[in-house]
Amino acid sequence: MMILYFIYLHIFCAFFSLSLFIIRALMQFNQRNWREIKLLKILPHLSDTLLLASGIAVLISFEIGFPWWIVAKVVLLIGYIILATTFFKSTQARPIPFLLALLAFCGAIFIGYNH
Repeated sequence: MMILYFIYLHIFCAFFSLSLFIIRALMQFNQRNWREIKLLKILPHLSDTLLLASGIAVLISFEIGFPWWIVAKVVLLIGYIILATTFFKSTQARPIPFLLALLAFCGAIFIGYNH
């Protein structure tokens, strides 16, 4: 029964993290400093930490090891982190790193949802 809470937490955090990424990106594209808003600096880290922790809890609970789709999710998430960092560290909003980061994150969600 407890595993269900971890699954729901994982799903919620995935979509919450995606939403926060899009909000911050839209603000960056509109040349608004999202870093001035304390919640937009804190919430992504909190949500991503809960996302990772709940994912690990689900993985351990199901004892499925590391099938190809888990490896693919991890690779996509690493790509997302690199691309999102590249996007947010740039002084001007560049659409290519944003779109690639968005595709990587959505790809990880899609893989997780279908397995």
